[in-house]
Amino acid sequence: MGLQIESGTGNGYLARVNKHNYLQTASMVETKAAHFAEDHGKSYTWSHAYNYDAGDTILLLSNDSNERHLHIHYILIGSDTATQWTLHSPAYPTLAGTTITGVNTNRTSGQSVEAECYGDETGNTQANVLAQGFISANSTILLPVESSILLGYHDCIAVDLVTAGTMGAVTISGYYEEQGEH
Repeated sequence: MGLQIESGTGNGYLARVNKHNYLQTASMVETKAAHFAEDHGKSYTWSHAYNYDAGDTILLLSNDSNERHLHIHYILIGSDTATQWTLHSPAYPTLAGTTITGVNTNRTSGQSVEAECYGDETGNTQANVLAQGFISANSTILLPVESSILLGYHDCIAVDLVTAGTMGAVTISGYYEEQGEH
Protein backbone atom coordinates (compact mmCIF):
# COMPACT_ATOMS: atom_id res chain seq x y z
CA MET A 1 0.00 0.00 0.00
CA GLY A 2 1.39 3.41 -0.97
CA LEU A 3 1.22 6.78 0.72
CA GLN A 4 -2.27 7.66 1.96
CA ILE A 5 -3.69 11.12 2.49
CA GLU A 6 -6.04 11.13 5.49
CA SER A 7 -8.48 13.86 6.51
CA GLY A 8 -6.65 14.74 9.72
CA THR A 9 -9.86 14.93 11.75
CA GLY A 10 -9.68 11.38 13.08
CA ASN A 11 -12.64 10.12 11.06
CA GLY A 12 -10.49 7.87 8.82
CA TYR A 13 -11.55 9.45 5.49
CA LEU A 14 -8.95 8.98 2.76
CA ALA A 15 -8.37 10.97 -0.42
CA ARG A 16 -9.07 9.06 -3.64
CA VAL A 17 -7.14 8.84 -6.89
CA ASN A 18 -9.12 8.11 -10.07
CA LYS A 19 -8.03 5.90 -13.00
CA HIS A 20 -6.25 8.86 -14.62
CA ASN A 21 -4.12 9.40 -11.46
CA TYR A 22 -5.97 12.58 -10.53
CA LEU A 23 -6.46 13.27 -6.87
CA GLN A 24 -10.19 13.78 -6.39
CA THR A 25 -11.15 16.65 -4.14
CA ALA A 26 -14.16 18.82 -3.50
CA SER A 27 -13.84 22.35 -2.29
CA MET A 28 -16.14 24.84 -0.65
CA VAL A 29 -15.75 28.59 -1.06
CA GLU A 30 -17.07 30.99 1.55
CA THR A 31 -16.48 34.66 2.22
CA LYS A 32 -14.22 35.59 5.10
CA ALA A 33 -17.25 37.28 6.67
CA ALA A 34 -19.13 33.97 6.61
CA HIS A 35 -16.09 32.15 8.01
CA PHE A 36 -15.69 34.59 10.91
CA ALA A 37 -19.43 34.49 11.61
CA GLU A 38 -19.57 30.68 11.75
CA ASP A 39 -16.17 29.74 13.18
CA HIS A 40 -15.49 32.69 15.49
CA GLY A 41 -18.89 34.32 16.11
CA LYS A 42 -17.37 37.74 15.33
CA SER A 43 -19.46 39.11 12.43
CA TYR A 44 -21.83 42.05 12.98
CA THR A 45 -24.12 44.56 11.33
CA TRP A 46 -24.88 48.11 12.39
CA SER A 47 -27.95 49.81 10.96
CA HIS A 48 -29.80 53.09 11.38
CA ALA A 49 -32.64 54.87 9.56
CA TYR A 50 -34.21 58.23 10.38
CA ASN A 51 -35.57 61.56 9.06
CA TYR A 52 -32.29 63.29 8.23
CA ASP A 53 -31.13 66.85 7.55
CA ALA A 54 -28.82 68.01 4.78
CA GLY A 55 -25.22 66.98 5.36
CA ASP A 56 -25.99 64.54 8.18
CA THR A 57 -23.68 61.70 9.12
CA ILE A 58 -26.23 58.91 8.97
CA LEU A 59 -23.93 56.35 10.60
CA LEU A 60 -20.42 56.45 12.11
CA LEU A 61 -18.65 53.26 13.19
CA SER A 62 -15.46 53.05 15.25
CA ASN A 63 -13.44 49.96 16.20
CA ASP A 64 -12.87 49.69 19.97
CA SER A 65 -10.72 46.56 19.93
CA ASN A 66 -6.99 46.73 20.64
CA GLU A 67 -6.51 43.08 19.60
CA ARG A 68 -8.67 42.78 16.50
CA HIS A 69 -9.06 44.63 13.24
CA LEU A 70 -12.58 45.34 12.05
CA HIS A 71 -12.91 44.37 8.37
CA ILE A 72 -15.80 46.07 6.56
CA HIS A 73 -17.59 43.58 4.32
CA TYR A 74 -20.32 45.72 2.75
CA ILE A 75 -22.21 49.00 3.17
CA LEU A 76 -25.84 49.65 2.19
CA ILE A 77 -26.99 53.23 1.67
CA GLY A 78 -30.62 54.22 1.09
CA SER A 79 -32.65 57.41 0.85
CA ASP A 80 -36.12 58.54 -0.08
CA THR A 81 -34.53 61.59 -1.77
CA ALA A 82 -32.08 61.79 -4.68
CA THR A 83 -28.82 62.78 -3.02
CA GLN A 84 -25.06 62.57 -3.02
CA TRP A 85 -23.47 60.20 -0.48
CA THR A 86 -19.97 60.32 0.96
CA LEU A 87 -18.09 57.48 2.65
CA HIS A 88 -15.25 58.91 4.72
CA SER A 89 -12.83 58.05 7.51
CA PRO A 90 -12.75 60.89 10.04
CA ALA A 91 -10.36 61.13 12.97
CA TYR A 92 -11.75 59.56 16.13
CA PRO A 93 -14.15 62.25 17.44
CA THR A 94 -16.02 62.91 20.63
CA LEU A 95 -18.95 60.79 19.52
CA ALA A 96 -22.47 62.15 19.74
CA GLY A 97 -25.82 61.02 18.40
CA THR A 98 -28.02 57.94 18.70
CA THR A 99 -26.18 54.92 20.08
CA ILE A 100 -26.38 51.92 17.72
CA THR A 101 -25.52 48.46 19.04
CA GLY A 102 -24.05 45.98 16.58
CA VAL A 103 -26.01 42.79 15.97
CA ASN A 104 -24.05 39.52 15.81
CA THR A 105 -24.91 37.75 12.54
CA ASN A 106 -24.20 34.38 14.17
CA ARG A 107 -27.31 34.34 16.34
CA THR A 108 -25.92 31.40 18.38
CA SER A 109 -22.62 33.12 19.21
CA GLY A 110 -23.26 35.37 22.19
CA GLN A 111 -20.04 37.32 21.41
CA SER A 112 -20.41 41.00 22.20
CA VAL A 113 -19.33 43.69 19.78
CA GLU A 114 -16.19 45.78 20.32
CA ALA A 115 -17.27 48.96 18.54
CA GLU A 116 -18.87 52.32 19.07
CA CYS A 117 -21.52 53.26 16.56
CA TYR A 118 -23.75 56.31 16.33
CA GLY A 119 -26.61 57.28 14.06
CA ASP A 120 -27.20 60.97 13.29
CA GLU A 121 -23.62 61.43 14.54
CA THR A 122 -22.68 65.09 15.09
CA GLY A 123 -19.18 65.01 16.62
CA ASN A 124 -17.10 64.21 13.51
CA THR A 125 -15.56 66.36 10.81
CA GLN A 126 -15.68 64.87 7.32
CA ALA A 127 -12.18 63.79 6.26
CA ASN A 128 -10.34 61.15 4.23
CA VAL A 129 -13.04 60.57 1.61
CA LEU A 130 -12.98 56.90 0.59
CA ALA A 131 -15.82 56.99 -1.95
CA GLN A 132 -18.70 59.13 -3.04
CA GLY A 133 -21.55 58.93 -5.50
CA PHE A 134 -25.22 59.59 -6.08
CA ILE A 135 -28.34 57.70 -5.19
CA SER A 136 -31.78 57.99 -6.81
CA ALA A 137 -34.87 58.72 -4.76
CA ASN A 138 -36.45 55.72 -3.02
CA SER A 139 -33.52 53.45 -3.70
CA THR A 140 -30.68 51.63 -1.99
CA ILE A 141 -27.15 50.97 -3.20
CA LEU A 142 -24.73 48.28 -2.12
CA LEU A 143 -21.03 49.01 -1.73
CA PRO A 144 -19.41 45.56 -1.75
CA VAL A 145 -16.09 46.67 -0.25
CA GLU A 146 -15.31 42.99 0.49
CA SER A 147 -13.09 43.65 3.49
CA SER A 148 -10.91 46.20 1.68
CA ILE A 149 -11.67 48.71 4.45
CA LEU A 150 -9.79 47.77 7.62
CA LEU A 151 -10.29 49.59 10.93
CA GLY A 152 -7.68 49.42 13.68
CA TYR A 153 -8.25 50.68 17.22
CA HIS A 154 -10.38 53.88 17.15
CA ASP A 155 -10.32 54.07 13.34
CA CYS A 156 -13.69 55.24 11.99
CA ILE A 157 -15.82 55.16 8.88
CA ALA A 158 -18.90 57.27 8.33
CA VAL A 159 -21.59 57.79 5.69
CA ASP A 160 -23.03 61.26 5.03
CA LEU A 161 -26.01 62.24 2.86
CA VAL A 162 -25.91 65.72 1.30
CA THR A 163 -29.54 66.56 0.43
CA ALA A 164 -32.16 66.54 3.21
CA GLY A 165 -34.73 63.76 3.07
CA THR A 166 -37.44 62.27 5.24
CA MET A 167 -35.77 58.84 5.45
CA GLY A 168 -32.12 57.91 5.12
CA ALA A 169 -30.69 54.52 6.03
CA VAL A 170 -27.23 52.99 6.30
CA THR A 171 -26.18 49.44 7.20
CA ILE A 172 -22.55 48.45 7.68
CA SER A 173 -21.49 44.79 7.84
CA GLY A 174 -18.12 43.73 9.20
CA TYR A 175 -16.18 41.10 11.08
CA TYR A 176 -13.33 40.99 13.58
CA GLU A 177 -10.05 39.23 12.86
CA GLU A 178 -7.14 39.11 15.25
CA GLN A 179 -4.13 41.02 13.96
CA GLY A 180 -1.96 38.64 11.95
CA GLU A 181 -4.61 35.84 12.09
CA HIS A 182 -5.03 35.39 8.34
